Amino acid sequence: MSSADSQSIATPRRVGKSALTVTPLGFGAGPLGDPRVPARACLEAVAAAWDGGVRFFDTAPEYGIGRSERRLGVALAECGERAEYAINTKVGRTLEPEPVRNETNKTLSPDGGVRTPRDPRSGHRVHFAYDRAAILAQHRDSLLRLGLPTVDSLTIHDVDYGYHDDAQIDAALAQLSRSGGAAALEELRAAGFIKAIGLGCNREMRNYATWAGGRHENLVERIADTVDLDFVVVAGPYTLLDTCALDRVLPLCASRRIGAIIASPFAGGWLIAPERAGYMYGETPATVRDKTERIARVCRDHGVPIGAVALQFALAHPLVAAVIPGARSANEAIEARRLARVEVPRALWTELKRAGLLDERAPTPDG
Repeated sequence: MSSADSQSIATPRRVGKSALTVTPLGFGAGPLGDPRVPARACLEAVAAAWDGGVRFFDTAPEYGIGRSERRLGVALAECGERAEYAINTKVGRTLEPEPVRNETNKTLSPDGGVRTPRDPRSGHRVHFAYDRAAILAQHRDSLLRLGLPTVDSLTIHDVDYGYHDDAQIDAALAQLSRSGGAAALEELRAAGFIKAIGLGCNREMRNYATWAGGRHENLVERIADTVDLDFVVVAGPYTLLDTCALDRVLPLCASRRIGAIIASPFAGGWLIAPERAGYMYGETPATVRDKTERIARVCRDHGVPIGAVALQFALAHPLVAAVIPGARSANEAIEARRLARVEVPRALWTELKRAGLLDERAPTPDG
């Protein structure tokens, strides 16, 4: 990325076919839900991202059982006016207060699964629900936690084999039907309560096997046939280490004018902090360790940090509207901004492809 090109990280991009525009460098608020991260550090992280030009923030009820949304709402209230930024949150999980611990509570959730254990810090249980009434209620609950009258987009969260078996997937899709959850989302968009509808598309270590034979890709297509999507949040299948989304997911998006937002551009933190983060939130396979070292060697030869290469690679795809690296401190937010602006020489991209370390089909910033 040249100096001139690096300025483009502040130029808003349109999200798919929707009316939503976002800054290419966004902020992943997942770490704000971690109870080990002090509230003050969360506020400082959001403020630092804001000062660096970030105006797109991603959160979810699942992150910290509501804690991420609450902290993000408080932080943004100190940053600017509501019209100045965009927020994406998620639907698919209902948070239920349980002030008195009751381990005999085995009530089935609507998808046929048992509710998750009560979170001892939040005093809530969580269950999956994708029907019309649940999604409308989840949207309202998120607004209350954020302390805001609107969010800009809603993303269908975790309809995947990392959380569900085949029967539960079928039950979730039955709820997410043309007269169910899909209708609720499209009504919210038509009424102007949101600008865009998204789908989470994960390839974390716990669901890696489901991509073999295309099961997860088939699922993405089934959901896209059910809901009029504007974007997918891609976590895992499009990084410097893994570009399998080029096979079916991104071509599907291109054919339907669906945009992409890249979560976990650092592969779950592995690419920038391997000493404290595993690859895609799990144990790092030996093959990944080897590939990472080979890529890192090329980066060192060109005097460029691997994190800069990872971030700018994800942003180079024409379908990608934004990357949303997580940050748990002001320093991490500032570092993401720095990495996005590092100048990466054209020769580096050429060498990665020539060495077979990067898919020839993958767009790179040099064109």
